Amino acid sequence: MMQKLKENNKLKGSKKNKGLKSILKRKKAQIRGVDFALALLIFVIAFSQVIIVLSNLLIPSLVQMQTYSQEQELNKLYSNIFFSEGTPSNWGTIATSSFSDFKLGTMGASGGLDFTKINRLTNDMSSYWAISYLNVKLGYNMIKDFAVSVYSPISVTIDEYTAVFGVINLYGQVKEYQTPIADAKIWAIAVDNHDNVVTNFTTTKDISGSISYSATITGPNSDYFTIVVFAQVGEIYQDYKVMRIERQSSGLEYDIVDFDFRPFVWENANPLSSAIDLSVERDFLSDEASAVVVFPFSDYGVDHYTVNLTQTTTAEGEIYSGTEIPVTSDGLAVVIVNERTESTFSAGYMGVPMFLDSNHGGVFSHSSFAEQQTYISKTQLLLIRNVLLKCQIWYW
Repeated sequence: MMQKLKENNKLKGSKKNKGLKSILKRKKAQIRGVDFALALLIFVIAFSQVIIVLSNLLIPSLVQMQTYSQEQELNKLYSNIFFSEGTPSNWGTIATSSFSDFKLGTMGASGGLDFTKINRLTNDMSSYWAISYLNVKLGYNMIKDFAVSVYSPISVTIDEYTAVFGVINLYGQVKEYQTPIADAKIWAIAVDNHDNVVTNFTTTKDISGSISYSATITGPNSDYFTIVVFAQVGEIYQDYKVMRIERQSSGLEYDIVDFDFRPFVWENANPLSSAIDLSVERDFLSDEASAVVVFPFSDYGVDHYTVNLTQTTTAEGEIYSGTEIPVTSDGLAVVIVNERTESTFSAGYMGVPMFLDSNHGGVFSHSSFAEQQTYISKTQLLLIRNVLLKCQIWYW
């Protein structure tokens, strides 16, 4: 009996020891699991800190390298477009829109920018003289897109106008960025549908606490007027603003209306004269057309030139053309074309040069440029006809 009790106690003790050992093993396993979890957590935190540090060091460097690469590409593109004559070098006057080997370059042979090439990028002779943005992009083997703009460093505005019985009053400002400029020279010019030209000269000054101009033009009592305002600051900053107004059939008031077409104006090839040539699509109903060239200052006592255009049929189609039309040798000018029938009238204009901006000829680019939000750009002041203009390229 005693022997059995001893054996039972020994068995119970053995089971108890095994239970204690099992508990100890589980506790050790739990401790090891906690240690491993803590070690893993410390490793993850340390690794995260390393990643953060590397990101702060490497990502800006990578972005900087990418930006530097894009800036190098932009500088090369800028040089190709504004500091080369392109391929072929006389592409501005080659009467075709299909070039087998073409690279855009707006520099002229004389060292300044060629206004003919600038105008070629914005003319309305779409089927014949137009330059395709896609062809330019392919000519440079480019993947990214770009936009080209040429505009004045100053801006002249027509903020208000009144017109009645041939008397036109204009009010506006001349600004550099958003700052109005005093003592800017202003030439306000009105051309009616019969090519009558009236000019008024004034300057910007303090008018009721605002630096602005007020110009009154008194001309014939016509139904249509093209208004041109030139501004000059110093010797080499000029700008122009063009507006067309039409009298309402039911009253005396004039409304601003759009121009009907855009001619193509280029420099005449004769090196001994200062002249332009012109081509514009002809409205088949029109009986006659004329071109009026207006400009600031006067040219040997003349403040404008008027020529009748010739109806002709060429590879361009039915057009009006003019050759060796006089123009000043320097400075900006605007060419107004009037087409007339017995009962209708249409008009268009092109600047010399035509600005590549939203207010005039439009920016030369892909159609999606207006929606583009992220880009880099480069701008320099370059000479065209001895006038400094801002020449800008966007790249994205």
